[in-house]
Amino acid sequence: MLKKIFSPILLLNLVLIIAFSVSINRLLYLENINILFYILFHITFIYLLFYHYHYSIYVLGLFYGVLFDFFLLNSIGSHLFCFILIISLFVVSKKYLFLMNSFQISTTFFITLMSILFLEVFIAYLLNNIYFNLILMVKYFLFSSIIFVPIIYIFNKFDN
Repeated sequence: MLKKIFSPILLLNLVLIIAFSVSINRLLYLENINILFYILFHITFIYLLFYHYHYSIYVLGLFYGVLFDFFLLNSIGSHLFCFILIISLFVVSKKYLFLMNSFQISTTFFITLMSILFLEVFIAYLLNNIYFNLILMVKYFLFSSIIFVPIIYIFNKFDN
């Protein structure tokens, strides 16, 4: 029903906007909800990159990277660098990704997700002296492991 009204790219961009909006609102009592939507944003962004690549994704990466850096860190750096880096790495390795089967793509997708989450925290530490703790990284891993498969299934239903 939704596919007849909205295209999959429009729905995925809507998910990006909603996930971004919820993840930048730092609600003290709902920290886990913020983390879930932060991870949902990254999953959606990587899904758009893998399955709906277009050069306009550089604009999305620039836009959301600057906004995440501004709202979460008050300086520009880690998110912008990671988004542009992941897009560039995808462009370089795109021909190899087309040769993979679905399990390999899913594994690569999850490793990319975890790498980008860790890299953002690490670069924020290097550039902004924002200390990260192991508990946050464990939450990222646990929440990503829990929601990864259902979210990919839902996104595949959007596309079909």
